[in-house]
Amino acid sequence: MTVAPQPPIMGESMPDRWNVLPVRALLLFSPDPPDVDLFCRFVREVLPKEGVNVLVLLFRYRYKFRTHPELADRAAIGRDDVKKILEACRAAGVKLIPKMNLLAHQSEQTEIMPLLKHFPQFDESPDLNPPNPWHPSGQFGFYTKSLCPRHPDLFSVIFPLMDELIEACEADAFHVALDEVWIIAHDRCPRCGGMDPAEVFGQYATSLRNHLAEKKCRMWMWSDRLIDGKTTNLLSWQASTNNTHRAIDMIPKDIVICDWKYEDAPPTPGYFAVKGFDVLPSTCYKVDAALAQLEMMYLLRKNGMRAEFSKTLADRMIGMFQTSWMNSRDFISAYHGGQASTNTSSTVDTFKALFAEIRKNSA
Repeated sequence: MTVAPQPPIMGESMPDRWNVLPVRALLLFSPDPPDVDLFCRFVREVLPKEGVNVLVLLFRYRYKFRTHPELADRAAIGRDDVKKILEACRAAGVKLIPKMNLLAHQSEQTEIMPLLKHFPQFDESPDLNPPNPWHPSGQFGFYTKSLCPRHPDLFSVIFPLMDELIEACEADAFHVALDEVWIIAHDRCPRCGGMDPAEVFGQYATSLRNHLAEKKCRMWMWSDRLIDGKTTNLLSWQASTNNTHRAIDMIPKDIVICDWKYEDAPPTPGYFAVKGFDVLPSTCYKVDAALAQLEMMYLLRKNGMRAEFSKTLADRMIGMFQTSWMNSRDFISAYHGGQASTNTSSTVDTFKALFAEIRKNSA
């Protein structure tokens, strides 16, 4: 299938200065319905002050889908709510990017998420059920449920969901996740069993990318399934030990790789840049790790410039991405000094420290 080329990451060329980051992104959960106005005020008043210019909004199933209303999770917001958020983003000079989990993370602890609850035929491993026992080897038998990438009816369901979020957000980029896929090419799956996990993963990622390209959207995804966990010793969380890493040579190079590393700063962003991908080091709850990743980003941008080439390593190091994994109200409250859990406080502290350093270095 022939698809149109995807748009540039920010619709503009790389700035001349290596210390000016084109992308300064923040991930927040979509707000609960009563918190939409609070969320919009935060976008308008705080994000420009901090220097955020991209907001990745994690929906999962917290949206009132028209095509599949049965998939709306609790605390789902509607199209009008999203339009309010989009208006706030535009007022703040912030690009809005929707995000869904489109492979793993289809269960959480003992709960099956809405897609597999209503379409159990899409389950890659119906013989495995949470809660998940520890595997004798010392690794989890599995972490979360995954979709079967080769089910013939899967795309007829998830593509309309993606399209609704693209339309509501008026988006030209979409984050599909694809992280922590521990169940793939499951030996009891009648479609995937016995297949090469890298091939299954690569074909699926490419299909998502091609659909988004048809919608003039650029695909973002997490990095971990494209890193060899054994060679790097990054193991099964930050990397792959189930042989999906070879898919890095099977997927289109115009996908943006969000390289999440929360504990330290291994040099994996440079690996993705050398492979030809635009990359965003992605941080969370440790200030020292976030600042080390930012320093590495600057070094790669400064030392990767080669004027004789139209696309350099520096051009592929497109910025930084701060993630958060809690209710957006909790994040906003902690930002303004409210009482918060240790994880929320450390995430907010990391966000403030990282973006303060970005502002200082770009002044």
